[in-house]
Amino acid sequence: MLLKEVSFLVYLRTNELAPGMCMAREITFFDASAGAVVTLKAGTKLTDMNITQMRMSRVVAGAFIDSRNSETRVISSINSEIKENAITNIHNLADNFMDSSKGVTQSDIDAIGNTTEQLIDELASKKDILINIADIKMYDDYTYHHSLSVAIMAIAIGLEMGYDRKKLGELGVAGLLHDIGKVSVPIEIINKKGRLTDEEYNTVRLHPVYAAEHLKARKLVSDDCCMGIIGHHERWDGTGYPMKLRGEQIHEYARILAVADVYDALTSNRPYRIPAPPNEAIEFIWGGAYTHFDERVVRAFLRKVAPFPTGSKVKLSNGMTATVMKNNNDQPLRPLVVDENGMEYDLSDLSKFTNIVILGLCDADTARLIHG
Repeated sequence: MLLKEVSFLVYLRTNELAPGMCMAREITFFDASAGAVVTLKAGTKLTDMNITQMRMSRVVAGAFIDSRNSETRVISSINSEIKENAITNIHNLADNFMDSSKGVTQSDIDAIGNTTEQLIDELASKKDILINIADIKMYDDYTYHHSLSVAIMAIAIGLEMGYDRKKLGELGVAGLLHDIGKVSVPIEIINKKGRLTDEEYNTVRLHPVYAAEHLKARKLVSDDCCMGIIGHHERWDGTGYPMKLRGEQIHEYARILAVADVYDALTSNRPYRIPAPPNEAIEFIWGGAYTHFDERVVRAFLRKVAPFPTGSKVKLSNGMTATVMKNNNDQPLRPLVVDENGMEYDLSDLSKFTNIVILGLCDADTARLIHG
């Protein structure tokens, strides 16, 4: 089937941007070189300076309008105001967590609970939308933003697994708070670029314990929520930490958080490595379905995530470059694509396209060529 006209929303990493591209959604980030907060509103045409600012400020990705269609409607999985409120609430709770004279209060937990309810409402109302990592990230990769991404992904998985409202609420709170114990770990260890010493690694491994013990001692969250937090680094085969639990010994919330946590970590900018493409991160998780992760959780995750966001440019095994037009819930690595000649390939139709696979996202040079 030949398509004469193609229009779409594009999700791109910042190393794929070119001047003249148009912001599809407002983005805010802190420009360290200028010592100021920068806001680029929806509709802004990018300049070289804008792109440099985003890259220097470690903005990972964003939503942009393809130059061929300025009227494309943006469909976001989570409202930006909810994401911003979530970050504020996590930040406030972290400040109190570090303040030994005060500690986390019921008011802090209530705010986190309200955020979780909003996230559940958003995701439940958009059940058919697959989550893509560029959409749920905000503008950097500090602990608070990672926690929000993990909570969103975990709730999406919980919805797919048929969780009721109570369990979704507990899971979402656990996701927002799963890494809060890291504020007790020295920042130079968290951001260290080289290999950690055994002592440093053991300090990092205690962060789930710090969080769970602090919350449990104050009776601020349920025992199930605490078990999700303390166990999110446990592994199905017993090689995780802090208690080396295996299989069904690991609380189900923790098994869900483990998948969401690893996916976001792999696709995030870190001091010691660049982000992995979403499809490579998904392949890693799928490969660990019988060792590191609960296979049932992985299958639910695969039905909710979009490794190749709609509008992204990909390389096909037949040598063609194509645009992703529609994702397939049952086969996330085989979406509907259209190549540069306008030829449509429904890669989920194995009777026609068995021998064609997506090799990965286009590199920066290819993206710039395509977008001019």
